[in-house]
Amino acid sequence: MRDLSTLLFLLLTGSLAAQFNGAESVEYDPAGDRYFVSNTQSHVISILEQGGAVSTFASGLGSGPHGLELLGDTLYACSGGRVKGFLRTDGSQVADIDLSGTFLNGLTTDGTHLYATDFSQGRIHKVDPVAGTSTPLVSQTIFTPNGIVYDPTLDRLVVVAWGSNAGIHAVDPVSGAMSLLTNTGLTNLDGVTIDCNGQFWVTSWTPDQLTQYDPSFALPGIPAVGVVLNNAADIDYDPVNNLVCVPNSGNNSVVFHTPGSCTTGVGEAARPAVSLWPNPATDLLRVGGVEPGSPYRVFDASGREVLAGRVAVDGVIAVGILEAGRYHLLLEAGAMPFVVQR
Repeated sequence: MRDLSTLLFLLLTGSLAAQFNGAESVEYDPAGDRYFVSNTQSHVISILEQGGAVSTFASGLGSGPHGLELLGDTLYACSGGRVKGFLRTDGSQVADIDLSGTFLNGLTTDGTHLYATDFSQGRIHKVDPVAGTSTPLVSQTIFTPNGIVYDPTLDRLVVVAWGSNAGIHAVDPVSGAMSLLTNTGLTNLDGVTIDCNGQFWVTSWTPDQLTQYDPSFALPGIPAVGVVLNNAADIDYDPVNNLVCVPNSGNNSVVFHTPGSCTTGVGEAARPAVSLWPNPATDLLRVGGVEPGSPYRVFDASGREVLAGRVAVDGVIAVGILEAGRYHLLLEAGAMPFVVQR
């Protein structure tokens, strides 16, 4: 683990501020243990090394870049109405996909497709980077979409909105069905990411704040303490060093926040394995490895809660009221997918 106190001091005191120009998005590169930073004013993607050195990765993007996302060995970037790809190893451009967008902003991946928000058109695009094609997953979001992240646990996209009393929304990556997860009471949400405990982190401009939300978004958000922000933009999570990485577009800095430990206090060896059967289920779903009376919540593919209760003494959960489809069972031990068939 690097000396975080030294790097944070340099960043917070502005020693690196001159090396960014319109700091907009951060993307952690686990292969190089470094960070990519997009600069919207100089149209450059920078590399921020451990220890604080900054260098140029790619330049001359023409517009933006805004959102960044690594997929395989390629770093993709939102640039105006296009998504451009650069080889992670040397920054050479290997992709230029026209989405017919206006202001592509947030970018995420499910490991196969890319998903880009169009701030101006109110759209979410689904991109096939291999074919170099895209289709509108959501033609009109109604809200102004900004940051976006793929949630693999519940197989959903989580999108944060710009505006007053801004909402956080779930979007099905297949159908595009949308549902409101929460109205935050915050103004101008920008970035969103997920940490190692499945907690969501969201940046807002008013107040300038980094806020933590649980996966259900049923509880009020918890503001991070001790983080100095100035129009914080598109964030990322670094799982190697357990850091939420935050670019400040207002003062051209990058700061880091350490969330809670990735351990839950219960040793992995001591935690019983959780199992579900039958899967697919029809009327009854049985849960093994949890205490009777343990609380559970069931979410559909769009992230909407459709069932909640406590596990019966015999480990049974009645799912007969659910329609056929994909669901996730959220337990204290984590989330597990299952299917209901009719």
